[in-house]
Amino acid sequence: MIIRFLAVCLLIAHLAASQSTEDDVPDKPEPYIPRPVTYEGDFRLLHDELNQPLNGLDREYYIAVEEIVWDYTQYSTDIPENTATHFWTADSSIQVGNQYYKALYREYTDSTYSALKPRPQWQGLLGPILRAEVGDTLRVHLWNKASHDFSMHPHGVFYEFEMEGAVYKDAKENSFVKPNDNFTYTWQVEPRSGPGPADGDSLVWGYHSHVTENDIFTGLFGAIVVYRPGALNEATIANEVVTAMFAINENHSPYLSQTVQKLAPYVDLDLVKYNQTTMRTFRQSNIKRTINGLLMSEPNDLILKQDKQVQWHLLGWGSFNDLQMISWQQAQISLFDVPVSQIRLLPATFRTVQVIPDTPGTFEFGYLNGGPGIEGMIMYYQVANPAN
Repeated sequence: MIIRFLAVCLLIAHLAASQSTEDDVPDKPEPYIPRPVTYEGDFRLLHDELNQPLNGLDREYYIAVEEIVWDYTQYSTDIPENTATHFWTADSSIQVGNQYYKALYREYTDSTYSALKPRPQWQGLLGPILRAEVGDTLRVHLWNKASHDFSMHPHGVFYEFEMEGAVYKDAKENSFVKPNDNFTYTWQVEPRSGPGPADGDSLVWGYHSHVTENDIFTGLFGAIVVYRPGALNEATIANEVVTAMFAINENHSPYLSQTVQKLAPYVDLDLVKYNQTTMRTFRQSNIKRTINGLLMSEPNDLILKQDKQVQWHLLGWGSFNDLQMISWQQAQISLFDVPVSQIRLLPATFRTVQVIPDTPGTFEFGYLNGGPGIEGMIMYYQVANPAN
């Protein structure tokens, strides 16, 4: 009886549905309209700028990822054995020394990728400095000549998802560039990317490869400098310095095995692997605390003028090894128009300061507080008399 009753109910429902018309269908709900939001102050500016078209220039860069042998001490004079820095540069049966295989971003002059763009010594292994004014669009043509998947992930600029250069779950394949492939990144420089009232004419952001968390230890990181409209010219470029403060942990580099095999065959891997003390020494010696990938460097082209202000851009990368207090000898420093004696850098922190050297001579810049600075995070700069 129950089964017969259910069958009758189903039949009635079917007949009713087959006889219905469009008039019987209830009205569809109105599209959801979000509750209006009244933005105030800076939030309103940030909201409104997204609706404003960019009217600046398209600035194109031609960059390749290339594998090279990097010498951390190439711009250093002899480092005495009685200094702590010598530990990070010496080679032995349990230490690689100062040369490692790395992958670097290198800039070419045009789409033929036939001529490298000249770069100053003080730039070290820091990737190309991408420059743009507020309102511009950056178009970065990347050719991956390396043997691993790499990318370019920017900070501070606006981009669509496929231009982010970072890999996530279910991300598209163009989140990275395969070996010998090309990809063009397009990034917009909105007003929020540029200098504020107390920032001077420019400020700095960073970029790096982001296929894995360890890409940055290969040497794949660089800087994006954003200028006020009309402020980007040869004079401002000549009056700025860009430095990345970074403990490059070669233990996390995908090139470490290649480095030991080809550049440091004297390393006794059995001695390293099966003894905790030697393993600790090996790993510690592979953490290079550097400025632009250089240890205790003396570049011959880092020359400032006495009493002339320089726009100095700082990038902090890495991990707990990169909690830095940065200072300059014989110079006046200001941050956001406020005089300071030193600058605190944390991982993934970018700062722009104004530096006015006050005495001719050769001086130190870096971690000068008796901490990791004695391990190599120092760069020497020259101050010239303005009359010379």
